[in-house]
Amino acid sequence: MALTTLQNELMAELEAIRAAGRWRELRLAQAPPTVTFLHSGRRWVNFSSNDYLGLATHPRLIAAAQAATARWGTGATASRLICGTLALHADLEAALVNFKVGGRSGYRALLFNSGYHANLSLLTALADARDVVFSDALNHASLIDGCRLSRATVVVYRHNDVDDLRAKVAAHRQARRKLIVTDAVFSMDGDVARLSELLEVAEAAGAWVALDEAHATGVLGPGGRGLAATLAQDDRPLIAMGTLGKALGSFGAFVVAPSVVIELLINRARPFIFTTALPPAPAAAALEAVRMLTESDELTRALRANIVRMATALGFEPTWPTPIFPILFGTEQATLAAMQALDERGFYVVGIRPPTVPPGASRLRLTVTAAHTEAQIAAVADAIQSLPRPAPSQ
Repeated sequence: MALTTLQNELMAELEAIRAAGRWRELRLAQAPPTVTFLHSGRRWVNFSSNDYLGLATHPRLIAAAQAATARWGTGATASRLICGTLALHADLEAALVNFKVGGRSGYRALLFNSGYHANLSLLTALADARDVVFSDALNHASLIDGCRLSRATVVVYRHNDVDDLRAKVAAHRQARRKLIVTDAVFSMDGDVARLSELLEVAEAAGAWVALDEAHATGVLGPGGRGLAATLAQDDRPLIAMGTLGKALGSFGAFVVAPSVVIELLINRARPFIFTTALPPAPAAAALEAVRMLTESDELTRALRANIVRMATALGFEPTWPTPIFPILFGTEQATLAAMQALDERGFYVVGIRPPTVPPGASRLRLTVTAAHTEAQIAAVADAIQSLPRPAPSQ
């Protein structure tokens, strides 16, 4: 009887989700989802991937993963603190320090199994009930959850509004520890944090900035080194997180920070301590991706060229900074209709609806990669321009 009651309750909840136009379902890819997406025997041009540099199927990454599997096996066999720290992990962590902060003395990197794990780890290790965390209103869910789990006082400031942040920081000067938390690139809007100004606020208040570079690593900065790499970083109160599974084409995540922060994470971060370490294959693939970006900026330049092409074709400013293009439609129903219209023309562009975005802000989220052709970009832009007119893009 209890099981039947639970099933009925859950079915009612699912029906409410469907009625609101917020139903989600899995689409099975029958081939690697590169610039095309094969599903149910049909192929679309794919403008929804986070594989910004096209590295996920690059022969060098595949070869590196295969070689690592042959040498190290398929799993790390244990957590990092037991016997799961491989020489391969240390090599990747050293490469990430060089890539992100130029090998700066006193800095280290630490690997995690996902960006979600990295953000939960950092926030719950650094902050507790004695502290205040200032969080951008449009931060990623993993940052929001990390703030909640930390038990710190969480103060949300208006999106990218440094004046609002400054006022709220001033009202909490007596906190033991103050942490300003922000995405570098906001994944649903494609805009970029005002990092230089955030650091000025932090330095004036004795705070730190925790910067999530999930969509900035491999995309922004010289050679794809991220938003933080656009600034002089000596002695700046900055901790950077990033992922290996977006532009770097692999899987996993990392934190780059002063050594004392890394030691704290090793000793206190529960998502790091209580899980099996990152497997050899994705670690090796990520290491090869970092080496490729260190050797040449060809891929990041190709991505930048395609961002400019897409921005121009869609009517965004040519200086649009990221490969993420939000096309707002407002309602869930209008967004789903637009997605279906593009589907019928052979384009896979995912509609984003609440709770991922606020009510009334449903949109198509189009992403461009270095691997897209000029013809593909022109064609999808033409298809979008022909849709029933949406609300103005952000």
